[in-house]
Amino acid sequence: MSVLGSLTQMVGGLIGGRQRRNEQRNAKNQLQADMQAFRGFEFENTFANLTNPAANLTTPAASLTNPAANLTNFAAGLQNTAVGAQNFASQMENTAEDLTVDQRAAEFAAQQQQQGLSNVLAGARGAAGSSGIAALAQTLAGQQSQNLQAASASIGQQEAANRRIAAQQGSQIQQAIAAESSANQARAIQQGSQNQILAAQMASSNQMAGVDIAQQNQILAAQQAQANQRLGAEMGFQGQLYTARGAQAQQQSEFDRQSTLLGLTLSRKGQADQARFDARQEVLGGLGGFFDAGEDFLVALAGSQGGQAAMSAATGVPM
Repeated sequence: MSVLGSLTQMVGGLIGGRQRRNEQRNAKNQLQADMQAFRGFEFENTFANLTNPAANLTTPAASLTNPAANLTNFAAGLQNTAVGAQNFASQMENTAEDLTVDQRAAEFAAQQQQQGLSNVLAGARGAAGSSGIAALAQTLAGQQSQNLQAASASIGQQEAANRRIAAQQGSQIQQAIAAESSANQARAIQQGSQNQILAAQMASSNQMAGVDIAQQNQILAAQQAQANQRLGAEMGFQGQLYTARGAQAQQQSEFDRQSTLLGLTLSRKGQADQARFDARQEVLGGLGGFFDAGEDFLVALAGSQGGQAAMSAATGVPM
């Protein structure tokens, strides 16, 4: 290589030396900072703070009450409707006890007898003697008395029969009225008792239905509350897991980012070192070429007479 070429190579290696040195220094500083950050990076256990939300679950069914404990016995309030029943037969009257003997027929017969005797005696007084009149009057009076008694007995019998019929009819009417009143009262009592029983049964049935519905509502509410608790605990735990996984992924991303930056810084430092090394090699190569060219120049110069004289004068050694 010629001296000019060697000088050109040396100059080329020296150009940009400051920038290369600055880049190498900056890359070294950045590499140290990245290495320190990389070494100081610590992974945290994002799952270490997970809690167990199911540990505080309660049992809502434990607070269920017994609605049937306060049930009332409606049958206990039933009243005996037969207590006030009346005996209408005791109010019946004997319509025959007030029957009386009809004396009007006997009185009428006596009057007729007296009038007849008087008429007979008056008519026969002139025809018969006093003794005949007496005997005739006695005979007529006896016959008239029998006739009057028969007539009176016939009228009294008819009137007594009428009264007996009226008394029997009145008694039958009273018995019918008493029987109907007693039957009506018995039906009213039976109906009242049945109504009370039906009312008590209906009230008891409604109360049991209300108790059953209340108990079912309590059970459903307890089951729903327990299901909500379990769902809340599961959702809370899943939320904690997602949060921990997100933090773990974020840590991994940060670690990967620092690893990437460290790799880039290492590449930058290597490139800066390589650039300075190449520039140094270029300068050294140019310098070596320059010395080689100078040595060749001196050898050529020493081979000539003028050169030998000059060398001898310079070194004091005869050539």
